[in-house]
Amino acid sequence: MPDEQNKAGGAGQRRRRRRRGAPQQARPGQVTTTTATPVPAAPSKRGQKRPLAEPRIGVGCIVLRGDEILLVRERGRWSLPKGGLEAGELVQDGARRETFEETGLVVELRDLAFIVEFQAVTWGHHLQFFYTGREVGGKLEPRDPDRDVQEARFVPIRQLREFIRFRPRLVALETWLRERRPRHFVFNLDKEPAMLRKRRRVGEPSPGTPPPEAELNGEPDL
Repeated sequence: MPDEQNKAGGAGQRRRRRRRGAPQQARPGQVTTTTATPVPAAPSKRGQKRPLAEPRIGVGCIVLRGDEILLVRERGRWSLPKGGLEAGELVQDGARRETFEETGLVVELRDLAFIVEFQAVTWGHHLQFFYTGREVGGKLEPRDPDRDVQEARFVPIRQLREFIRFRPRLVALETWLRERRPRHFVFNLDKEPAMLRKRRRVGEPSPGTPPPEAELNGEPDL
């Protein structure tokens, strides 16, 4: 009997040691909740300030009509209405402006849907804010001053993967559609895929047609 108790006690101690060990590695794109101690930055020389990080800030909007979602086709790629934040512009103002420019619709913003943060050596560091929006006016017709947006339309939510291939945005959007609560997603695209596996998409050229320049260069719709 003492031997059995010793064995049971030893197993319990091993389980406790495993629980107190290092946390498991997060899956790609997973939001982590660990509280590891931050590592201080290297000290700067006296009288000199270190330059601050400068991620590219993007803003966009999610607009639903029943079981359909508003998408835009920009430079041959489908995405949510979104674009870069202008200097001196508030984030929510930028989201409304970009939605109007790319779709022609005037929207009233509701809640923050999600934040997507991703980085890659080739594309840099991006931080994008997406809000939910409700139509209050306008006409579905792109008004993009740069004329990069060719089309705006509502598509069935169940067909999202036929339109959007950029993984960070698709993972965040599909998660929000399931949970309907704000989250912050982080992706390191030097260590995980940026795009879904190649498949025929709506509006894509037929076989034998040369792909667009962006496809040749492997650039996502940032």
